[in-house]
Amino acid sequence: MAYAAVISLKLTIQRLVESSQIPIPSPVPEIIELAYEKVESLQELFTLEDGSNNERVKAVEREIREAACRLEDALESAHVSNQRFLSKSQTLDGDEMNYLAMEVKEEISLFTETVEKIKEQFRNTLVQPEEYEEAIEKVIPSRTDHFVGMKSKIFGLDSDLIKLKDLLIRGYERTLGIVSIVGMAGIGKTTLAKEVYRDPNIFSHFDCCAFVSIGPEYRLREILLCILAQIHPGRFVYDKDFASLMYLELIYRRYLIVLDDVWNVKVWDELKIYFPNNAHSSRIMLTTRIEEVAHLASCYAVHKMRLLNEKDSWNLLCEKVFDEENSCPPQLEKAGKKIAEKCEGLPLAIIVIGRHLSKAEKTPKYWSKVAERECSNIIGADAEMSKVLYLSYKYLPQHLKACFLYMGVFPRDYEIPPSKLINLWCAEGFLEPNRTKTTEDHAMLCLEDLVSRSVVLVRQQSTIGRIKTCRLHSVFQHLCIQEASKDKFFHVLDGYANQGIESQRRFCTHNNVLFGIKDVYKSMASISNARSLLCTGAHHQYPVPMCLHFSLLRVLDALTIRFYSFPIELVKLIQLRYLSFTYNGKLYIQTPESSVLNSPSIPKHHIFWGSSSISAHGDLEYARIEASPSHGKRPTKSQYS
Repeated sequence: MAYAAVISLKLTIQRLVESSQIPIPSPVPEIIELAYEKVESLQELFTLEDGSNNERVKAVEREIREAACRLEDALESAHVSNQRFLSKSQTLDGDEMNYLAMEVKEEISLFTETVEKIKEQFRNTLVQPEEYEEAIEKVIPSRTDHFVGMKSKIFGLDSDLIKLKDLLIRGYERTLGIVSIVGMAGIGKTTLAKEVYRDPNIFSHFDCCAFVSIGPEYRLREILLCILAQIHPGRFVYDKDFASLMYLELIYRRYLIVLDDVWNVKVWDELKIYFPNNAHSSRIMLTTRIEEVAHLASCYAVHKMRLLNEKDSWNLLCEKVFDEENSCPPQLEKAGKKIAEKCEGLPLAIIVIGRHLSKAEKTPKYWSKVAERECSNIIGADAEMSKVLYLSYKYLPQHLKACFLYMGVFPRDYEIPPSKLINLWCAEGFLEPNRTKTTEDHAMLCLEDLVSRSVVLVRQQSTIGRIKTCRLHSVFQHLCIQEASKDKFFHVLDGYANQGIESQRRFCTHNNVLFGIKDVYKSMASISNARSLLCTGAHHQYPVPMCLHFSLLRVLDALTIRFYSFPIELVKLIQLRYLSFTYNGKLYIQTPESSVLNSPSIPKHHIFWGSSSISAHGDLEYARIEASPSHGKRPTKSQYS
């Protein structure tokens, strides 16, 4: 995640320069200013990035991430060293200061040299538009062949079909009406649009119809040619002025055009001028994953897709696993319904799992393993779904990618309060401040944008429509973990495959008991540059050993882990910005002046300790220390051994 690393470095330099927390002599301050300029130039590179899968671009982005991380490690390590001297009421002598200055200077010089090389590589490896092929016979099938021969039974869309057909045939009098269908990837937008398009009443109502798939990467010429080939096959295809001819073909006819998979407002703005408002009750129907596109295209009707209920999910799974003539055997029904339930109403997930089950052994034992996700086939199914869903991540704006991936640190079905998510995003340092908004307001807009792009689900809303809790669908959660691992954005500790984690910076676990495993503890102890440790598993009643010897740690979210003696390591974590844990004991402890618990710069309403408050370190932006119900009462060894 190169962009997030660059923003984090930029904010780190700003913090250090503004607070003068690295007291080192000239010319290092001037060199730091030069480094800041180089960071900004790296940030500008990402405006040129086009979401390409080009392996060379990815390799350059990895170099950017590694260079930014190396320099940030050097700067923050120097800051921590200086603060440790200050905590002992000491100052760095001349030799020590010069040594520190030399280290920082060398790292910055290396960084600036690397940036210049990277910038040149990046510009040379950006994907250039391919030459347009005039071979129309190749163009038109690519926009339509997915539509042919894919008739299948649908579930849970009966009311949607009736509503949409009514809008197309009877709604909106005689003017041009535009209907938008919006929803997350794999929810059935295209299936619904095809089902409406195929209806005999629709075909008989309109003089001409066309169905065209747009996608995130499109050419306007291809789309128009595809429409023209369907409304008047064989005519005008090779004419240079085909766009005007298409307009003339439509202006005197009642037409229906289906634009499937529209990704941005720009493509709609480019296309709409070719669709005449001819007072013949013509209609345009478009499908999109993005609410902004749906609403800007249509002030007439926006149809929001719903996830399937349990009954329709089960019926769809049965239809994919068994022949129409055969029903599910009674002995498979219990496990089968659990499998359908775990697909969380997403047709894509049900269809992919159903296809795997149709080829596998049909026994209660096997199906129970699938229901509990203990089967290798499920991993294959997750990977297959991720390929479909990946585009939703790939084409996110750079500033939203880190926000989205970060949500993968939470377990499946975890309902996330926006306040918690926003505090974590801000503490992590990958959100650049907005000049007109507070960081928190900017973060809230990012969350709302992710919801609008159909990659985050709203679980609960307030009476005025604000988000109370949100979550990821399980298929997106898998995608987040997969992509975060590739980009070294965060690592999920699982107790088994934790090799090569020394270079990781963020860690999370969905099972807090793992910290009690000796090998996991040793692995964590070997890490020097960790910035985040998030324990997002279920509340754990008994204490587990935690390695907290991370001098550069920014985020410690351990609210679900109970401490019976105060974790004294915390007083040394002067980089902490987010602190959350559960503690059974007295909160009276002697700490150094630079301790995480001793500077009164954090708003009191951010800190919770039963009914009392505590003070916090200057960098700390959020702290929450909770007392558990059995406050102060520690179980005996026999109770948890």
